[in-house]
Amino acid sequence: MTVSKMSSEASAASAGWAIEQLTAELREMYLAVASATVLLERTSAGCAHPAIRQARRSGDDALDLAADAERQLSEGTNRLRAEAGHNAPATIADLVDVLDATRHQLDTAAERIRRLPERITATVRQLADTHGVNQPDPTVETVTGQWSRATEQLTLMAASLSTAVVALSSYTSALSGADAPTA
Repeated sequence: MTVSKMSSEASAASAGWAIEQLTAELREMYLAVASATVLLERTSAGCAHPAIRQARRSGDDALDLAADAERQLSEGTNRLRAEAGHNAPATIADLVDVLDATRHQLDTAAERIRRLPERITATVRQLADTHGVNQPDPTVETVTGQWSRATEQLTLMAASLSTAVVALSSYTSALSGADAPTA
């Protein structure tokens, strides 16, 4: 593999990673819009006012467009991912570069995932405080229980990714000779 080919693959991987992050943000916005359109539908049921009908149509159109954009972004990223790595690195340094890029992506993901349980726990507390004040609500109890279990899974996922990062770091250090014994 040539240096330019390696650089090209690293650039493609970096672009793919950036688009994956944008796609995740798009999914978050999609959920917010979907929630708002459901609320609009429920609160305006039976209303035939043209402005309400236009708002419903526009919300539905926005969801369709967002779904199509997400599909296009994901398909492009999948193509890049499928193409990446088909050429074996030509040197140890090339292999170390690829593994370091992989390690960096895993480390970034671990950092982002590590912050999620705290955010979920805060939301669980908020939901429990606002809906379970006077009388326990079975739906809220079920939901908060599920979300609490999700935080446990995310914590384990972050730990697993961190272990992968440490393992890759150790391996690439050994490959590059950074851990070689000195005389």
